[in-house]
Amino acid sequence: MDVLSDILSSLHLKGGVYFRCDFSAPWGMEIKPTPVAEFHLITRGQCWLRVPSRPTPIPLHSGDVVVFPHGDAHTLLDAPGSEAVPAEKIVAGQNLDHYGPVVYGGDGLPAGILCGYFEFDREARHPLIAALPPVIHIRGTDTHDFAWLQTAITFIAQETREPRPGGDAVVNRLAEVLFIQILRVHIERAEMPLGLLAAIADKQIGAALAHLHNAPEKPWSVASLANRVAMSRSAFAARFARLVGQSPMDYLARRRMDKARELLEVHRMSVAAVAEKVGYRSEAAFGKAFKKIVGTGPGAFRRKPSPQA
Repeated sequence: MDVLSDILSSLHLKGGVYFRCDFSAPWGMEIKPTPVAEFHLITRGQCWLRVPSRPTPIPLHSGDVVVFPHGDAHTLLDAPGSEAVPAEKIVAGQNLDHYGPVVYGGDGLPAGILCGYFEFDREARHPLIAALPPVIHIRGTDTHDFAWLQTAITFIAQETREPRPGGDAVVNRLAEVLFIQILRVHIERAEMPLGLLAAIADKQIGAALAHLHNAPEKPWSVASLANRVAMSRSAFAARFARLVGQSPMDYLARRRMDKARELLEVHRMSVAAVAEKVGYRSEAAFGKAFKKIVGTGPGAFRRKPSPQA
């Protein structure tokens, strides 16, 4: 499994769509901070996005996608000077069966927006999520260079418009695909992608990450990883720390604990078996490392109710 796929698997990525919006000017919708990432697809017309971190509103056009990886507050408007109403007031009392549509506004120019979310395990505190900016804006014109992203957008818009058997399941899977495609575009088009995204894109550090993800149980050292990617030990350690934000051994420890959490929580394996699976020679050493990173002992963690129960 490649590094990005493995990370997303450990984060238990899920996605879905809240509702479709059929707005007509004048209108404005204020979205409060949320514990999940949120996205908007502009399916018709145009609008403006206002975020606290930007001094001026951002124009959005049909085909654009905006994502808020950390669930930051934001406002969508028909025009920069329009007043905004909290989203919960706009949605209140509207029929959201099969994603709406939510109808709101006056008798001016129309705009269509698809509002959805991406959810992942925040407890993991993975550096991939930390590396994402507050807002990712992908223009509709950009999607022509990324065919799969354009396809995902087209399919998710169609599935939310036309009720069909199994539609909710299809929409949820498409939303997950959409998130992955957005990450791909962000990595490929960014002049200087930050943090772990830059590390994944780097030929040698990306290869080292692949070794750590594919075989975290092996007795890796900085020297052995450097040798695998044909770098000197010092140069490898410095570049890894600069791109990832952690030393290779700190990243390995966290990767092992990510795998351990899955084995304990989902597969319900014994602590001793998990310790061996993730490369620890003793249960005591594993327990100490697990508690340091996760915050609780592996035994207590394993006794939590299974998320699949």
